[in-house]
Amino acid sequence: MNTPINLLQTCIVAVVAFAIGTHGACMSLKDSQGCPGFSQEFISTNATSRFSWFPTNDIAAFDKTLSDYVAGQANIDEFQSVFRCSGLDDLGGFSTDHGKSVIRFHRSMVCADIIFSEQNIRECYGDNAAKHRRRDLGKSPELQLAEVLAGAVVNVRPTMPTPLCRSTCNAWLDSLHTIITNSTLCLPDKGNNRNASLDSLRKKCDLGMYSGSSDHCVLGEANELKTC
Repeated sequence: MNTPINLLQTCIVAVVAFAIGTHGACMSLKDSQGCPGFSQEFISTNATSRFSWFPTNDIAAFDKTLSDYVAGQANIDEFQSVFRCSGLDDLGGFSTDHGKSVIRFHRSMVCADIIFSEQNIRECYGDNAAKHRRRDLGKSPELQLAEVLAGAVVNVRPTMPTPLCRSTCNAWLDSLHTIITNSTLCLPDKGNNRNASLDSLRKKCDLGMYSGSSDHCVLGEANELKTC
């Protein structure tokens, strides 16, 4: 026999399943070891354009995949697709500590890239997120309750994330400049204007998500506590 309580529970399950299936769950970074400076922020389980992790609702799985990504072949492949520094490959890339190729705050940049990605903002922040949480007074109390519970599961946060500090983005760029001007790592290549490529990347630090002021931003030093 379907009682009002049973019907309500069925409604809640359906709404939660639809919300998570359509929008993805917004997972808190509160306990993240990979992006600790962004502990107030959220990432959507659908924000996987940079890399995927499993289980998608497991922050430890996200942290491990982030660490593997930054330290792995994908990192060097991205760098080489732009700068083509054959000497870097000869020395073992970024995975070898040879004292010549350290990209500062790369993990912090990746954290910001994911948090500020179009999909993540759409699903976990901003106007659409606020609308997703807004209660429609014309709906029945049962459906309103179901939506409240669904919103609690999905963890939509109706504000914008805290940006990365401009000083951190600039330090990232400066470290790239140090690498590409090292003649041992980057041999002359007439077909590749590395400085022009770096100038294009420099524009990234003018974007709001990477140019936060000191009183409202995430410092790379705070996000990467055990790295120099």
